[in-house]
Amino acid sequence: MKTNQQHIVFLTPGFPESETDSTTIPALQVFLKSLRKALPNSTLTVIAFQFPFTTKTYIWNSIDVIPLNGQNKALKKLFVWRKAIKSLKKLNKKQAIDVIHSFWIGECTSIGNYFSKKNTIKHVATVMGQDARFRNHHTKRLLNSNVKLVSLSKNHYDILLKKNQLKSKIIPWHLDKTSFPELEKSTIDILGVGSLNKVKNYSLFITTIAALVKTYCNLKVELIGEGDKRTDIEHLINSLELRNNIKLIGKLQRKDVLKKMAQSHILLHTSNFESFGFVFLEALYSGMQIVSKNNGIASPSEKWKIAENSEDFINLCENLLSYNSKKTKYRTKISSEQETINAYLELYNA
Repeated sequence: MKTNQQHIVFLTPGFPESETDSTTIPALQVFLKSLRKALPNSTLTVIAFQFPFTTKTYIWNSIDVIPLNGQNKALKKLFVWRKAIKSLKKLNKKQAIDVIHSFWIGECTSIGNYFSKKNTIKHVATVMGQDARFRNHHTKRLLNSNVKLVSLSKNHYDILLKKNQLKSKIIPWHLDKTSFPELEKSTIDILGVGSLNKVKNYSLFITTIAALVKTYCNLKVELIGEGDKRTDIEHLINSLELRNNIKLIGKLQRKDVLKKMAQSHILLHTSNFESFGFVFLEALYSGMQIVSKNNGIASPSEKWKIAENSEDFINLCENLLSYNSKKTKYRTKISSEQETINAYLELYNA
């Protein structure tokens, strides 16, 4: 099989609704743009099970997208799965599918597993997040299959193996370096980026800032993101009298997030879990320091401090604020586009 003439179909719960949608699964967007560049003569098709909320096929960066409009409704699940299989049959009839690549252990891997087995097609599945932590009927189907599993970091690999007895190949995400603005002098002391949900653990973020403000009364902090914990976060900020220090920014387009990062000193990331942490790559390449738990690709270094408890978060932030504030910002890159794409091409052609 010639690597530049493949037919690859990607199965994902969600996908950007247009080329202007920069916030829906940024890592997947960067990957597919790079893959499109690496395989200019291949046929690449995305089947999006739940989002966007439309059934109209469209083109995204020279890739055909077939949305099934599941809208995350339980009553539509079987209908969506039938539509997915029907779409795969139609695509395979038009041009034989060489590889099915599914994302998240769930409905996409189950449909990919069923169709690939029935039609003797290679199946690659990327485990994207907390799906590594839980065992369910979708996970069990992978135990006796020929699927090639991909995890995103050593931490992610270990969790998948421990919780589900599934081995995988570690392939990290990469960045599109052209999307980053120039580095600027830090006008934001501490930045938080992520969905305002339980896993991101922003109560620890807020209480850490409350402790730091006792020493740094003019501390400037911004928090980017939306989620179901926003009201709780607002109440905590008000109760700790931090309204003059913490600004809730809400949801931003990715270019605006990267602009904020270029203006920031420390990424404070209190999340209880990350499979990879795309925000880590972005922060390091934006010249930021990081304080986080040992999640995803976390690796202690001069620019990255690992905290084990609330006291660590406070002390490490204090050290960075006092010691590193005068240091010149510089970009740090962890993974490369070529390494990521070559690793996946190797799986596609194995």
